[in-house]
Amino acid sequence: MDLRTWLAFLALSLCCLTGCRKTASEVPVPGETLQNMQEVEAKSPVSEAQGSFQVVEPGSLYTGTIEIAVPEASGTVVYEGNGVTIDASHTEDGYIMVKGMSSDTRLKTQVSLNEEIYTYDLNQEEEYEVYPLQMGNGIYKVQVFQQVEGTSYTPVYYADIEVEMPDTDRVFLYPSQYIWYTNDKNAVRLSYDLCMNLTSDQEKVERIYDYVVNLLTYDYEKAATVQKGYLPDVDATLEERKGICFDYSALVAAMLRAQDIPVRLVIGYVQPENLYHAWNQAYVDGEWIWMDATFGPSSGHTEKDYTQEREY
Repeated sequence: MDLRTWLAFLALSLCCLTGCRKTASEVPVPGETLQNMQEVEAKSPVSEAQGSFQVVEPGSLYTGTIEIAVPEASGTVVYEGNGVTIDASHTEDGYIMVKGMSSDTRLKTQVSLNEEIYTYDLNQEEEYEVYPLQMGNGIYKVQVFQQVEGTSYTPVYYADIEVEMPDTDRVFLYPSQYIWYTNDKNAVRLSYDLCMNLTSDQEKVERIYDYVVNLLTYDYEKAATVQKGYLPDVDATLEERKGICFDYSALVAAMLRAQDIPVRLVIGYVQPENLYHAWNQAYVDGEWIWMDATFGPSSGHTEKDYTQEREY
């Protein structure tokens, strides 16, 4: 990289991190105000159905083989520099894997295509993170930054990566940083338990959605105290049987993706309450179906009340 290119990259990078536009890390964690959430939840009769609801112990019914789409850092296409490794071996499947250097300060990964930018945290333990390529085909810019102090970051490494996905919906079949799960997760085992006798994707979507709606209760205390940078833990949500909308939507996405159904975790706003919120879209029979497990099926909201800003 010559000096002129590096200076241009530095200027663009600082602009992106300090305010040219809102990035994923600059918006609050989806967690609704207590008053508005209580008002909306009061409209939903979901709790009335819980009298006949039966909890299924993960792994108690299905005894067959569990097979899910698993991200791999295969090492066939790799970009490296300044202690950063970007594995782009499986961009056709809709993801990259990034590993940073050991660091005493925070690291961030920024993934952009044209004018759209997603910014994520990157762990400081030299372990791979999985990031989705959800913006379609094109030449992605992947950049890694290291914290100097406070909100000031310096660029460490970047790569331009050409992405050509035969199926741009395939990205929503894999685990990624916001929706992390593996073969041995209880959320995955439970999805197989719930769907073991079902054949159609529609049936599986309805079964898992209904189960999550009835199992979980909204965690108002967590909503009031959750910190920026929070990531859902799908098994913790199952065990505690409560969470915020981010937890609900991550759990639904993990369980349905484990059933080989493309699912988006969507973040945006819900009207008329103007709530910053997370929900899901599932791809069934050739179309994307909107669903919101946090509010349940009878909250009074319809798809037109939702304005999408980000998807994962």
